[in-house]
Amino acid sequence: MAAKHLLEVEAKFVFKPSLVATLQSNGGNPAFRRLEAMGTDRFTDTYYDCQDILSKNGIWLRQREDSASAVLEAKVRVSGDFARSTFDETTDRTRIGDLVRRHVPQFNEQKGNFGLDVLAKFETRRENFRADNKFAVVLDYTDFGHAVGEVELMAEDEQAAHQEIDSFMARYPWFFQKDKTEGKLAAYLRLRGIETSD
Repeated sequence: MAAKHLLEVEAKFVFKPSLVATLQSNGGNPAFRRLEAMGTDRFTDTYYDCQDILSKNGIWLRQREDSASAVLEAKVRVSGDFARSTFDETTDRTRIGDLVRRHVPQFNEQKGNFGLDVLAKFETRRENFRADNKFAVVLDYTDFGHAVGEVELMAEDEQAAHQEIDSFMARYPWFFQKDKTEGKLAAYLRLRGIETSD
């Protein structure tokens, strides 16, 4: 029997810092059916590309480093945009190499970053929650002053997962703001005057 192939389905959202304490105490109206604090992480993300070739093809190659490890990961956009998206993710170096080789002529398998240029590098502090026994809710604060939240599900059926996420967020409008949102990397690039494809 083949293993299930799960996709990361996510929706980004704006949150008011003044409401974080209410979230942490599950004191909103309505309250979450169940809310578990899952700890805080700190990590540094370094994104790699070559003349925007990967990003223009919906591929984001990053190395995430925390105090214990450094993991190279490729996120391939299946659908969506910076605010509401589905990604196929892998940390398998052979699969990552195959992805890069398909798009970048000066691919160098011997180098840790495949000979690619650094597109962005920033630090993030992340607060992690599990809500209603199912949804990962994260609040990210970057070292360049940007904050954004995400609701995530790992799922085989991306459309059903997006519907679940939409219903979940609509149930708690006091926290999940409907304002236009911007992901960390998009905000980093915008602040440096670099245009993105979305």
